[in-house]
Amino acid sequence: MTPAFDRATPVADIVAYVDAVRRRPVRRNELVELLAEQAPLYAGRGTNEAERLRGYMLASFQAIGLPPAAMHYVLEELQTGLNPYTVAAAAKALRGAANPPDAVVRLLLLAIDRIKSGDDAVCFDSYAPSARPAPATALAELFRTLAWLGSRAAAARQTLAAMLDNEAEGFSASVRRELAEALEAVSLPAAPAGSCCAGPEPALPAGHVAGVHAFAACADGIEGLELQDQNGALLTFGEFFRGRPSIMTFFYTRCMNPEKCSLTITKLARLQKRISDDRLQGRFNVAALSYDPAYDLPQRLRAYGADRGMTFDARNRLLRTTGPFEPMRRYFDLGVGYGAVTVNRHRLDLFILDAAGRPCADFTRLLWSEDEVLSALIAAARTTSGAQMSAG
Repeated sequence: MTPAFDRATPVADIVAYVDAVRRRPVRRNELVELLAEQAPLYAGRGTNEAERLRGYMLASFQAIGLPPAAMHYVLEELQTGLNPYTVAAAAKALRGAANPPDAVVRLLLLAIDRIKSGDDAVCFDSYAPSARPAPATALAELFRTLAWLGSRAAAARQTLAAMLDNEAEGFSASVRRELAEALEAVSLPAAPAGSCCAGPEPALPAGHVAGVHAFAACADGIEGLELQDQNGALLTFGEFFRGRPSIMTFFYTRCMNPEKCSLTITKLARLQKRISDDRLQGRFNVAALSYDPAYDLPQRLRAYGADRGMTFDARNRLLRTTGPFEPMRRYFDLGVGYGAVTVNRHRLDLFILDAAGRPCADFTRLLWSEDEVLSALIAAARTTSGAQMSAG
């Protein structure tokens, strides 16, 4: 059973538990429960401490095996992570997977490009920083994972060759050696059919029909929750989200990861344009709610959205709660944790709400496709129309 860690639990106790799981791989699923951003153990901790704890847990999966339930966390880190320690940990974790999806090759290359200017030494043998020079850097771990994939990462061959030829990349001698070994490994002939590593590959997980979370149980408690939009107008959750299907996502303006909040609002603006181009404006609500309502006052919301291409009207808004954010976090089971001052880590969360304001589809953790979100929104509208016709 996973211990009930919380903000008061010393880091040493958490690390001792992770080390105990490392010695008994049969317990690896226990670590998955501790990866969620909203887990009590992260509450009140600074971003660096929260990231380091998560990274140490992720890296453990290389040796003890990566459970399927942890794959989303690994893919997320490779897709949007900025911290070299946690990105390297995700690369190591992937080497514990029995059958990683083909799309990880693209994610590994994206991660290399994203962190190459901030590469750093990493070591996962123990949690405490070692006095000895670290045996690897984050880039080295990423290249090692491509080498581990071998011919399954053949699609990376041209990109890796270009990196090796380009002296301007500025890689250290040790990283260049890892790069050269990765290029050699991915250039090997493919494994014969029927080998231990052959077989159909799972695709990257996408949005899915909601149903895991207990939304209905707390719907009554959120209906009257007061919100404020980018113009300062006050309204309740029920007043805005009832009556038509909605896109509902989350962000905060102090987010330092351009692949998360800033990109979320940019993509939301693109969805607005798609809805307009398809002559569907007015049929849906499009909204994003701040994780950081005390800081994200109306003028900040408006400037942040406008800078990323959003337009505002009665059906398109950026919002904040005027009181505590916790009811919203509980209702949507949001993947967000808070340090002493603000968010210390969050996942990507986007929901399609039906005309009653209830989630009917969700897109979590991985970057969502605008096509998939629009399709789910239109499906929600059709369901609503069918229900209205049946009632009539």
